[in-house]
Amino acid sequence: MSRTAIAACFLGILSFTGSLRAQTIVLGKLLNNYSYISPGLPNYGIAQGSIFRILGTNLAESTASQGVPLQTTFSGVTVAVTVSGVTTQAIPYFVSTGQINAVLPSRTPVGNGTITVSWGGQTSQPFPIQVVESAFGLSTVLGSVGSGTAVAQDSNQGGELLSQTNAANPGEYLTLWGSGLGPVSGDETQYQTQTNLTGIPIKVDIGGVSATVAYSGRSIYPGLDQIDVIVPAGVSGCNVSVVVTANGVPSNVATIPVATSGGICSDPELVPVTPDEYQNLLSLGNVNVGTISLTTLTTTTPQSGAVTSDTAYATFQKYTALQSASTSFLQQASVGSCLMAYVDGGATLTEQGVVVEQPSLMDLMEWRPGGALNAGPQINVNGPDGSLTLLLASGNYVEPAGTSPTIIPSTGGAYTFDNFSGGPDIGGFATSLSVSLTAPLVWTNISAITAIKRANGQLVTWIGGIPGSFVDIYGYSYIVQNDTHLAEPLALYAYFTCSAPASAGQFTVPAAVLNSLPQSTGGYLYVANEMSQRFSAPGLDLGLLFFGTGSGISVPFN
Repeated sequence: MSRTAIAACFLGILSFTGSLRAQTIVLGKLLNNYSYISPGLPNYGIAQGSIFRILGTNLAESTASQGVPLQTTFSGVTVAVTVSGVTTQAIPYFVSTGQINAVLPSRTPVGNGTITVSWGGQTSQPFPIQVVESAFGLSTVLGSVGSGTAVAQDSNQGGELLSQTNAANPGEYLTLWGSGLGPVSGDETQYQTQTNLTGIPIKVDIGGVSATVAYSGRSIYPGLDQIDVIVPAGVSGCNVSVVVTANGVPSNVATIPVATSGGICSDPELVPVTPDEYQNLLSLGNVNVGTISLTTLTTTTPQSGAVTSDTAYATFQKYTALQSASTSFLQQASVGSCLMAYVDGGATLTEQGVVVEQPSLMDLMEWRPGGALNAGPQINVNGPDGSLTLLLASGNYVEPAGTSPTIIPSTGGAYTFDNFSGGPDIGGFATSLSVSLTAPLVWTNISAITAIKRANGQLVTWIGGIPGSFVDIYGYSYIVQNDTHLAEPLALYAYFTCSAPASAGQFTVPAAVLNSLPQSTGGYLYVANEMSQRFSAPGLDLGLLFFGTGSGISVPFN
């Protein structure tokens, strides 16, 4: 990959235009250029020597970018950082009215300080900055900041980017990209000399398995880090998790496709799609995918006791050829892996007198590409004990507010799904699903989990379950941000979801995942048994029905 191509791919430059001279410069948020980890989370911080983003308004007169060698004053813009009485000048790669991408000099002291932006004879008000030694952010593709498929190159394929049709194989060397491993010495306005950062412990987990790290340090570009790893044995799937822990601080969680052999990934434990069928889908270019999910969950809290709710939702999406090659149709962690998501809330839980909104599990679990498809005004779900109607809202099919009828008995049963005559994109369908819960999954160590010690990981054990099914282990913790720069208090949820075969009987949520969640007395942990089957409809290339049953508890995250 050429220097120009690398710069364009990894700087994540956005385009803004316009002239706003003499208007007030306002800083709004500071983020790692790749992880997008929010302030207040335990793995937040702007690392020494890293590329970071300044978001705000009137940050520059117009849009401009520069290449190496870099200037500390660029397009009239300077960025000053002061920590412990030491002021350094951040080194911009890119400036615009709404965003600045810059390198924080490695010699900036660790600690809490302030940052200002100046141009056109004016300077912003000082804005808080939290400088740390290490806080790595993994670069991801398709503009999905902080999540999704990692930008990973396969050395065995001449540096070609991984994709669903060019999956990695165990034993191969991969190059991962990002920023925030730690400080370096030398002039950071010039091309860098590639050297291992030997003084900073680096750990890379792929699919929950520790991978051999061959190189971890700067690329030739200031602030841009490169990690060369060997894919460990025993992992496979289209959403195999990747997390980098630098100096004890976990990165954002991204994914890579891994196949046991060949170039086509698959997740046969999760969905009934063979590698050959998956390859045929990818050859179509644009692919229409539909999912319908029906779940019953019993949540136990000290305040309400055990409460059971049945929920359903559906989504129909068009994946473009580029999306199909770069990301999995199923946004579910591959077996043995865990994914992370972050959701801003707004009103139902109360903490310290602040009312915040608890996000729905659908909000937490689902990331969807653009291109919602219309399958008609509603989806009808009928079960042994009742029915649900899912109405089209914002591109998805959800239950109307205030409705949650119970339609799933404890023994399971037969369920039907239909959309009458369909809609402009997806035609009419009627399909059914039969589930026997005569030997339901039992979460065996639920009573022993009174608190989750994030640094230790968390073992979950079970017995039983639907034959050939899989188990989701998921949960979340949240904090309420009362930052003076926010218009009002904001609840920030950190959510994880992991997958394991039901036959395994146990799974340990890794410490690298739990350490990304904030310490909180208000958290939840769920264990759910899930199964899937195919369905068809006119206009649909892949249809999937999901059924799940599980239980959850409120638990503090320490």
